[in-house]
Amino acid sequence: MKEKEPSIEKKPLLFSIVDRFSILKKLVRLGGIRFKWGTVIFFTILIIIFVFSSIFMFMSTRALLAANDKLCQTIAGNISSTEPILTGEKKPFKRSLILQDVVTSLYKSDINGLRHAAVYDLDGKLTEMAGTYAAHSDSSRRGRWIPRMTYVEIQNVKSFEKARIILTEESGRAVPCYRYRMPFTFFSVPVGVIEIVFTEESILEPVRKTAVYIMIFSAVTMVMGIYLSTRISGGMVKPIRKLTRGMHRVRNGDLDTEINIYRHDEVGDLSIEFNNMTAHLKEKLIMQKFVSDSTISMIKEKSKTRKKDELDLGGTRQNLVFLFSDVRGFTAMSEKMEPEEVVAILNEYLDLQAQIIKKHAGDIDKFVGDEIMAVFSGDDRADRALRASLEIIRAIKLLNDERSERGDVTVDVGIGLNMGDVVHGRMGSRDRMDHTSIGDAVNLAARLCSNADRGEILASAELMAQAEKTRYRVKKLDPISVKGKEKPVAIYSVKGIKAG
Repeated sequence: MKEKEPSIEKKPLLFSIVDRFSILKKLVRLGGIRFKWGTVIFFTILIIIFVFSSIFMFMSTRALLAANDKLCQTIAGNISSTEPILTGEKKPFKRSLILQDVVTSLYKSDINGLRHAAVYDLDGKLTEMAGTYAAHSDSSRRGRWIPRMTYVEIQNVKSFEKARIILTEESGRAVPCYRYRMPFTFFSVPVGVIEIVFTEESILEPVRKTAVYIMIFSAVTMVMGIYLSTRISGGMVKPIRKLTRGMHRVRNGDLDTEINIYRHDEVGDLSIEFNNMTAHLKEKLIMQKFVSDSTISMIKEKSKTRKKDELDLGGTRQNLVFLFSDVRGFTAMSEKMEPEEVVAILNEYLDLQAQIIKKHAGDIDKFVGDEIMAVFSGDDRADRALRASLEIIRAIKLLNDERSERGDVTVDVGIGLNMGDVVHGRMGSRDRMDHTSIGDAVNLAARLCSNADRGEILASAELMAQAEKTRYRVKKLDPISVKGKEKPVAIYSVKGIKAG
């Protein structure tokens, strides 16, 4: 069955964008969650205010323009209402004067934003001549000729019209305005055009004032929003920083670290899981002391594979060096002392030997009562095992001298060394296994240890053949018969390292 490829989580787009720019990445990291929260709140408020302001401005502008349209229609209606009066007047000149009085009175009524009002005569019924001003808010223009371009434009005015225009003052300043035009009828016949012009500023001034208030309100709201988001995010960041400091302490080896964050949310759950994690780490650290380094290495290697839960029985053929060290006189000592005292003495001697074996890159395979089984691998495994054994003998002699001075009980050890091919791997059952070595080389090392006297190191000929024999002071002993071997085994007693 084909194994399922592990899924790789895709990086978020925003993360990828920020990750491309080192300055932006440093800024985000420096500000942390507070910066992100502040930025999100800022832009959220900004977008909300922009949308609502745009809607409000649009609707308000439309409403004000519509109101001004009605105002202009009303003004035009007031001008048109002079028709009955004009009907009774026969002379166009007097009709023009009547219209001028109406327009002048309207202009002087201080209507806000009224730029000018005018009545154009198209066929000469309102003034003496067609194409002239029948009335204008600037009375000096009455009776004057209408500009040709304007005259052409007003020829097509058939109903109420509105247009946005730009008027240029004498100073050169451009003034946006709205121009309104509608027909002026006489005896139900269009004879002229009424024109009213309002400045855009006067029409939309309420909207612009409101816009200023909205900007002030927006600024205050954004400042308050950023402040509140900073306060809220600060409450989130504080426990996270506390957890981070705790992680740093754990990383530095302080597994007694405990983080208590009393919150009924995900952060509180995280602190609980953090404490559970440190408790499990402590348990695993303690458990590591009960297994060999090779077992730990095997587990680490296995954890890198996809089938992390599968640990098959079996091993690989390897050539290794085995060291067995056994405490002499342990049984007799156990009979004369309390169990607690025996354990204390035994632990002191075993710990001393274990430290020396680790110093020489050996691996403690197991402790069997008062005996140590250690394994050495690598190119110089034979020499490291010999040096470790000699150092153990010297260290125990020094320890015994110290204990003798205090009047404490002393013990000695005998060491057996052998080298050979074994199967090294996982042995036992699927539910309970041990990472160890099986083979005749292991058994022979144990037999040599049993035959060694107090303070003696017995090494097989196979091991000495691989070691730098000239460096050691050794004595070749008579071959010995050991259980499981048909022929006697050649052995050496290792005394020390030659001077120089």
